[in-house]
Amino acid sequence: MEKKRSKYIGIAALILLTALGAAGCANRESGESSAAPSQSSAGAGGQTAEGQATEGPAASGQASPAESSGQPGELRRVKDMKGETEIPAAPQRIVDISGATEELLLLGFKPVGTANQDSLKPGGTPAYLQEELTETQLVGNYASGEANLEQITALKPDLIVSSAMFDNVYEQLTRIAPVFVIEDDPLSFAGWRGRLVQLGAALGQEEKAAQWQKAYDEKAKAIGERIRTEAGEDSFAVVVAFPNNLSVFSGTGLGDMLYADLELPRAPGVPAEGWGETISLEGLTNIDADRIFLQYMAGTEEELEGSVVWQNLKAVRGGHVYKLPNEEYYDMSFSPIGKERLLDAIADLAAPAS
Repeated sequence: MEKKRSKYIGIAALILLTALGAAGCANRESGESSAAPSQSSAGAGGQTAEGQATEGPAASGQASPAESSGQPGELRRVKDMKGETEIPAAPQRIVDISGATEELLLLGFKPVGTANQDSLKPGGTPAYLQEELTETQLVGNYASGEANLEQITALKPDLIVSSAMFDNVYEQLTRIAPVFVIEDDPLSFAGWRGRLVQLGAALGQEEKAAQWQKAYDEKAKAIGERIRTEAGEDSFAVVVAFPNNLSVFSGTGLGDMLYADLELPRAPGVPAEGWGETISLEGLTNIDADRIFLQYMAGTEEELEGSVVWQNLKAVRGGHVYKLPNEEYYDMSFSPIGKERLLDAIADLAAPAS
């Protein structure tokens, strides 16, 4: 487990921190909250969580329960990363620190607390989710293992959804409410499908999880076919530009969407496995895709366009560079609600309706 977590933390440091500018067991059998934790807040190394509460009373923001045959007070025995546990059959006040807030929303549960921070603007939730999370407090950062236990306790949750990133405070979490630990490292990024299925099973929403994935896959397939009709046999690459950092994505974020979901052909030189790689500007000549999706931070676009290397790339010469500003689209490419919305932007850029 430690080797796996170290691997993903290294990838996260590149993808997320680069984006920032180079950026108990007894209580698991009970559905009731018990004593407050012994420390007020902690992160991956016992650090105070940086995420601050959003406006609103601590105990407000009643969650919207999913359709369920469970009655208040009833428990459901489920399997999670720790083994077996009991959770409410119809939880009303979920706090999610696992990074699976979007998956919960898709299943019909609006968390009262979340650790889904905007990777480019820490201290707030991603802009595209703010309308859905107006009454949800920010209680930490799932990617760095930070959780404010005081805030979580004040929200009086009846269920906490956690991950391996919070193993160091697991026992304290179980003294606040029943804890469900997702069997997936949140820093794998491409694991949203597994998380959706897992939570659907645990919360009695298997059909809803399956229906959403089916609808997403059908939409992605249709858009992929539309783009291939437009592009013919052209190859694609995803270039991500941050100050002092240039990457090509393959198995994560927008790269995962293009190659796995839309089934578009990857350009020669794009890694076939893994998240992708960091490259130099000159390294782009070894890829030289017919079409490029460019995700960029403000200022880096002008830097690229002023380069002779960039100007001589096949996609640039052919007018087939599709721009997606990171401030708006970067976070969207990693989680299901964002991905579904991003599909429309991809279609409009690469195969606009006539």
